[in-house]
Amino acid sequence: MESTALVSRLSSALPQDLDIKAYYLSSEPTSTNALFSPLPGDTEEHTTGESHFLAISSPGHDDVKEVLVFAIEILIFTRDNLTTLFVSKADSSGFSSRLKASKGFPSVVSTIISAFVDYLLEPRLNRSRVVLSLFARSQNQYLFPGSIENPGKHVLDDRQLIKWWCRVLDPVLRLHSDSSDPPFKSSAHLVVPGCDRGETKAFFPPSSRRDSTSSPKWINSYPVELLVADASRPPRHLVPRFPDDPKSRFLDDLDGEFVDNQGNWRSIKTLDHFWEMMSYRQECSAGRLVGFLWLVFSPGQTIHAALATLDPLNKEGSATTSENNVPLPTPGNSQAQDHGEEKIGEIPSADVGNEINKLVSPPSSSPGPVPQELPSLFKSAIGASNNHSTSHTRNKVEEHILQAHSKQSSATQGQLVLNPSQYQTLMDHLLQIDFAGEEKAAESTMSWIGKALELTGTSTFGLRIRGERVLVQPDEPETANATPINMLTSVRKKRKADKTDENLTDPKTVDSNSASSAMLLSAGMVRKKPKG
Repeated sequence: MESTALVSRLSSALPQDLDIKAYYLSSEPTSTNALFSPLPGDTEEHTTGESHFLAISSPGHDDVKEVLVFAIEILIFTRDNLTTLFVSKADSSGFSSRLKASKGFPSVVSTIISAFVDYLLEPRLNRSRVVLSLFARSQNQYLFPGSIENPGKHVLDDRQLIKWWCRVLDPVLRLHSDSSDPPFKSSAHLVVPGCDRGETKAFFPPSSRRDSTSSPKWINSYPVELLVADASRPPRHLVPRFPDDPKSRFLDDLDGEFVDNQGNWRSIKTLDHFWEMMSYRQECSAGRLVGFLWLVFSPGQTIHAALATLDPLNKEGSATTSENNVPLPTPGNSQAQDHGEEKIGEIPSADVGNEINKLVSPPSSSPGPVPQELPSLFKSAIGASNNHSTSHTRNKVEEHILQAHSKQSSATQGQLVLNPSQYQTLMDHLLQIDFAGEEKAAESTMSWIGKALELTGTSTFGLRIRGERVLVQPDEPETANATPINMLTSVRKKRKADKTDENLTDPKTVDSNSASSAMLLSAGMVRKKPKG
């Protein structure tokens, strides 16, 4: 499928005359493991998962060969009242200097990330509460083997990386804010294990200093009540388990030690204690910091409501057990747009009764609680139902939800859509090729593209994108209180104080786009030559 919406979005965000090629693929939505562990005796809440992968290349011309310069993977988990986007990996190959943007524009990579995240986020905002989650951990390479050997690859340290992510995602946060129409409540939450509130605040983007102290956009906290329906549960059931995530590994280790019949660990009893102990984990210590970031968007609200109030009938658990779920594929395990008035999962009111009978068909003599995997429309329509539905009926309900989630995801599906097995094969192939040096990188680029065509049986892959945005020079110099740069809606001239951070180009690993800046000595380092 030609992803024209993504092409249009990237073209309008990127600087004029910039020429790139985008390779966008996604996996088919499938049932996957629930993000939050159910209480002992309960079954998992039905969750649908899909993977989205965007790779950017510098097109070949004349004697110059095409080379992949950047890639990002985002996993999407969908349940009835919460959609979670998890930034799994992002990496550069060391050749971003090939992307020659006009002077004065924000970095190409940061612009692409912001636009791609918003492309996946926007169609889902009217369906449910949406959370964007990631962890920032500095590492030499994530997706391009051998790329650390390329001199153009600049790896951010831990503090720089956390700040960079906050700056890149801040425009997305503010694009869907209290002033938008329809109204959204949006907030960003950052936890850096080992850092206190004051230290964590130093990672917030500069725009946070202009926010109201009574209603800040950036908060040093884990937004538990915005993510789970019952925040009084043991901490084991309040923290999501993402693929290749430091939190998930800690959760698994704690589970291996002891879990009682109420879901409690022996050693950790509260969320605060959990985050405190995270700071002692090897991934969060050893002289480097790891930042955990959540952006939360609540549609149709000007204040955040606890998740439980959005769907009072929602309870943890579903008729789908983990035995039927498939872990979402991700490279190496190292880490719908609304059209017209149609709503996902919605059916004409006259047909509600017939649909419910087809999906549930309980014995009329034995009413019980509503099956939790039913969409909210059905829950409110039937109130109570039988909890002893047959396996066949449960499968029909699960199939119905999967179809609804698939319809929702179709608005943002990739140019190539692979099944989970094909997707994993293609990602494994990427991790087995070599990007050390431009010649090898060009060969590996062609190898990866060829593998995608082989797996899908298609003849073409790749979207040519040419930037259209013109740099707007303001009539007057910007003041200290000027509106910050929004890479999704407008481009303004940056203040000199912002240039250093804006030139950082990659979340986990960063290419240097320009020659090294001149280093200035502080006054304390300048000494006068003694007389005589």
